[in-house]
Amino acid sequence: MEERIKDYLRHLSLRRKYSPHTVAAYGRDLAEFHAFLKDYSGTDNLRPENADRLAIRSYLAWLARKSRAKTTINRKLAVVKGFTSFLLRSGGAERDPARSIASLKTERRHPEYLTREQADKFIESFCGDSASLRSLCAVAMFELFYSSGLRLSELVGLNLADYDPSRLQVRVLGKGSKERIVPVGRMAARAISRCLEERKRQFGAYSSSDPLFVGPKGNRIQPRQIQRLVVEACRLAGDSRALGPHALRHSFATVMLESGADLLSIAEMLGHASLSTTQKYTHLTVERLKNVYRQAHPRSGL
Repeated sequence: MEERIKDYLRHLSLRRKYSPHTVAAYGRDLAEFHAFLKDYSGTDNLRPENADRLAIRSYLAWLARKSRAKTTINRKLAVVKGFTSFLLRSGGAERDPARSIASLKTERRHPEYLTREQADKFIESFCGDSASLRSLCAVAMFELFYSSGLRLSELVGLNLADYDPSRLQVRVLGKGSKERIVPVGRMAARAISRCLEERKRQFGAYSSSDPLFVGPKGNRIQPRQIQRLVVEACRLAGDSRALGPHALRHSFATVMLESGADLLSIAEMLGHASLSTTQKYTHLTVERLKNVYRQAHPRSGL
């Protein structure tokens, strides 16, 4: 079975175009499942039929006894389901034992986001030291996250050739190597321009194949560096939440929906494969409207 797991991971990487980070995460989950099956079956010579329905349910029960969160258990089940489905499609198994196993019911978690006022404070938190490349780059990245709803990996992967300041748009390579064109706000464009001017002063001329955003040594900025900048911006803005870069993507979607944009357009800009993924933002705006109604309407019941 170990070879079939390797085949599946190669399939995810080469055929499905999953990112190296995602493939590595799948590999860790399947390695854990493989180790469990060896103990459960009492053999090191595992075959696909060892991963039957009872074994998979026992694996889920084992995860629950280890106090794993329901969301974690569901994620690991999804990985196992992907693997067993691959075995069936590739002729490595006669049936898919995980197909009918249901995920655990979980409380629906709504994404953290910034209101318009909070977003202004967050982005402006670095403006006090506007002369440094670090601050200029931070503001430019925050503006782009907020104006275009990019994922962290998408922003990190941008090259100068992907950004078109004349058309105020950026070409993004999203999940599954799917390409999309996203509008860029004028404030983001101005911030990027200031960032590039200072970068040229410090590191010299650059070409279209160079990264759009760089770190302190002039190399492509890394996700961890951006995450630290977001944490610092939260602190400077007086926001006690432990937010990450994804909060700015959620903020983009929320403000678009509040301003009247339709779900289909928002889904296209976010790069969502399914409209149901985008619908989670509707709850946020409905709750906000309910609060406004309760406070403002004389017959709201308050």
